[in-house]
Amino acid sequence: MKILFAIPLVYSNSGSFWERDLGLVVVALRKMGVDAWFCAIKGEEPLVGRPLLTATREELNDPDWWRLQTPDAIVLNTWSAPRYDGIRRAALSVGCPVIEKLDTDGVKSPRIYPLHHLRAGWIDYDRRHPFKSAIPRKFFAVAKTFATYLLPSILDRPMIRCMEGVPLFAAETPLASARVKRFLEMYDASPMPQVATIPHPVDVSVMHWDQAKQKSNTIVAVGRWDMAVKGWPLLKRIVRNFLERAPDWKIVVAGPGAEREGRRIENVYSGRFEILGSLDRSELSRELAKAKIYLLTSHLETFNIAGAEALCCGCSVVGPAQIPSSAYFAGCDSGTVSYLRSPAHIADALMAEIAEWDGGHRDPQCIAAFWQERVGAPAVAAQYLRIFKEMRITGEEASSHP
Repeated sequence: MKILFAIPLVYSNSGSFWERDLGLVVVALRKMGVDAWFCAIKGEEPLVGRPLLTATREELNDPDWWRLQTPDAIVLNTWSAPRYDGIRRAALSVGCPVIEKLDTDGVKSPRIYPLHHLRAGWIDYDRRHPFKSAIPRKFFAVAKTFATYLLPSILDRPMIRCMEGVPLFAAETPLASARVKRFLEMYDASPMPQVATIPHPVDVSVMHWDQAKQKSNTIVAVGRWDMAVKGWPLLKRIVRNFLERAPDWKIVVAGPGAEREGRRIENVYSGRFEILGSLDRSELSRELAKAKIYLLTSHLETFNIAGAEALCCGCSVVGPAQIPSSAYFAGCDSGTVSYLRSPAHIADALMAEIAEWDGGHRDPQCIAAFWQERVGAPAVAAQYLRIFKEMRITGEEASSHP
């Protein structure tokens, strides 16, 4: 069986294409004996041995290019965006089963959740340049939300027209899937596509629980802290609130963008707060293997891969309810949801989660095993295979009845 996994981004060897998302699924499928290929727009010359197909944007818009690849199934990572409809139609013209991956929290329109839609644009800027990008971004977010809500023909209806031709969409959490279904139903999409929950994959060859490492009273937060969406100001306030209430616990922060402000907090809470900066995958895995809790502070996430990686390393997760993956990640004795995104309420959720650990209700081995079977790359790859098999059987049954 030959499966193409395509994303309309320019390929680069340094672009983490093989460490996450569809590249990981391709590698996992090939280990299972499937003829899987990752497809991207031509860029850097790929390293030898990579299962990679590259094409120009014009070729990806050409049905003949797709037919020449002779795929038995296709996964498109095109986000239901109308600007990629040429690629979408060209891939669909092959006639094989197609899944479109959305990478979404399900709020495809302000009509699904107006405040959240506004928030998504309002805080999507780089904290390093607040006056260059934050203010224009906020004006744009307000204008886009109101215009799209009042005039669905601007974006919603064109998106629905693109989605109507796709047999099945993949959203990353159950809540996101439910929202996408509501969006399709709201505009009476016809034919009505199916929606499945398929999480982002985790590289469990790197991110896994190490029984040799003793879990300590440590909380880990991971993010690109120079991006406003990740919530560095909130994290700073949580640190002060929480560490006063939990004297036996420590908070570790990984990722770029927090070093300068973080060093000042380190001086106040010596030994109980640590800034690690950017870490490679193996270094992050070691930190997660030692920690008990992963803390999510973002305004919004389509999934939060770092949280899924933490679960596979035996951590539990604490995060705000407005993030769809917070409840998803906490759903197997593996975390606590904060129903308000505020320092006091998230600190309360952390204290509640600590009580679960202290009471013996959190088992890192069980957490890691459960989530590796749900979000580990081999499990996600197997899920794609199962869905394609079902789509193929359904298609054969439909064609056999006149």
